[in-house]
Amino acid sequence: MELRKEKIKVAPNSKESEMMVLGCMLTSVNSMNVAADGLKTEDFYYKEHQIIFEILQVFYKSDKPADIHILGEELKKKSHLESIGGIGYLTTLAQYAGTSAYIEEYVKLVQEKAILRKMIQAAQAIEKTALEEPEDVHNILDEAQSHFFQISQSVNAGSGVLIRDLLSGLKAESGLPYLKELQERQETFRLKGPDELKITGVPTHFVDLDKLINGFHSSNLMILAARPAMGKTALALNIAENICFKNHLPVGIFSLEMSASQLVHRIICSQSEVESEKIQTGSLNGSEYQRIVASVNMMQKNVLVIDDQPGLKITDMRARARRMKEVYNIQFLVIDYLQLVAGSGASKSFESRQMEVSEISRMLKNMARELNIPVLCLSQLSRKVEERQGHRPMMSDLRESGCLTGDTRIYDVRKKVFVTMKELSSRKKQEPVQVYAIENGKIQEHTMTKVFYSGKKRVYEIETQSKKTIRASENHPFLQRSGWTRVDAMQVGEEVATFTESLSWEKIVDIRKMEIEDVYDATVDVVHNFVASGFVVHNSIEQDSDLVMFLLRREYYDPYDKPSLAELIIAKNRHGKIGVVNMTFRKELAQFANYISLDGGVQNQEAFAEFSPQD
Repeated sequence: MELRKEKIKVAPNSKESEMMVLGCMLTSVNSMNVAADGLKTEDFYYKEHQIIFEILQVFYKSDKPADIHILGEELKKKSHLESIGGIGYLTTLAQYAGTSAYIEEYVKLVQEKAILRKMIQAAQAIEKTALEEPEDVHNILDEAQSHFFQISQSVNAGSGVLIRDLLSGLKAESGLPYLKELQERQETFRLKGPDELKITGVPTHFVDLDKLINGFHSSNLMILAARPAMGKTALALNIAENICFKNHLPVGIFSLEMSASQLVHRIICSQSEVESEKIQTGSLNGSEYQRIVASVNMMQKNVLVIDDQPGLKITDMRARARRMKEVYNIQFLVIDYLQLVAGSGASKSFESRQMEVSEISRMLKNMARELNIPVLCLSQLSRKVEERQGHRPMMSDLRESGCLTGDTRIYDVRKKVFVTMKELSSRKKQEPVQVYAIENGKIQEHTMTKVFYSGKKRVYEIETQSKKTIRASENHPFLQRSGWTRVDAMQVGEEVATFTESLSWEKIVDIRKMEIEDVYDATVDVVHNFVASGFVVHNSIEQDSDLVMFLLRREYYDPYDKPSLAELIIAKNRHGKIGVVNMTFRKELAQFANYISLDGGVQNQEAFAEFSPQD
């Protein structure tokens, strides 16, 4: 009797699809973006493909070009070239690419095969445990459900969700459309005023703000900072709504704290001017319901993309933002908020969160330039605001931010002379200067690309045992053995990094509170620190931003102090004026609106007489 051989089962995979993906990545920048954003190394079944993809993904995240020669050299450097089949296999992949127009389909096929393999692995683990007949059956059942839930959660398109999909019910948490059997209504737009025609940037439709800053400009990184409960998320959403629904421009939002559904609810409240509680309980009269209907219908005709994935690394956010730009052509981006963004993980061991935030702010600025759109990033202010009389924010409250006085000396390595920060800042053309900075624990030469004025701040003078002195704002970071430390966290008797002919550690003998002075900051690429007056100091978050705004509502501290009034303080504007803009805050709607004075005019405080970012 002849025995029938059983067919050996192979885990689900598609070698051709994997080859298509890698080939497209080698021949098309768009394909590189799509694949690097949509796939993980473990999604590939074949080891040689995992090795190739991992290197291509590194290229993508570091903005390096990728072709057969560059990839081959990198594989050779890592001793992987022979194991993947040599240059000949890379050439085969490039020829195998076919057309990159179908890259999304190839990526989808690779993803689906990977999901099937994960399901099989989970099922096998469950089967093995079940065959052991454990006593706690319910616990095993819970673990089984957890296995498949984790697989489900790992499946993420990574390009955000359209607001119209949430409203129509297609991707809503409830699975139901927000509105049923509604007739379309077009929202009546406010007539444009004569001043709006003069705005060269993207109008926010907050009249005083647009007059002061001339709208939001492409490639600009803008910081909107406030203490919790001031309403910075509401203001950012209102600006996003105006740009999307009034200017009809596609807008993207990264919401690292609130879910997409929560944001949609807030936007509907604002657009329909119906209170949140009424919508949540369903206690609506006919007029309110019709306003919601009109608002939802209008919103579905515009493009607003929300990505609510929490805990994003800055590198992942950059990839997703690129995807938003490619798919939806976004013209404005909001990030809520800076302190919830994680760094790339490339910081050295002696670096602290200061270095990470510096990296994040730099990459956000680069992202704004790459996408050529205005980027508005929200940020928390330090608790110093709460302790100050009047609670008025200022630049020193911006976490991880700081500045140095104009007489701070920088050594020009090439010219072999000392020059002050004020002198460097006042140059008509910001030519690069070679300076000393620390990298991997050693002092080396690095390029200082620019030095700029940062306003007026209270400064503190630090003196060491060798009589070295420097004056800096209280939040400027200096290098200590424990990492980067702000001036206000340093103590007499502690050691700080200094440099004369070599790197050394000196004891601090005095920290003195001084007067308010003009202060400056500098940009040093790659390492983001430099030697100043013999001290090793760090860049600040301010150096990457084009516009810094603070939000203050006095009624939060005292209900009788200017109720319903909000002040938007433009504390830094690299390309224009600074000042204070009054706004009306409608608490029941979490909505900001143009401030109307008693005589019917809109107040504009361009003079900026009362505000100065000082102590």
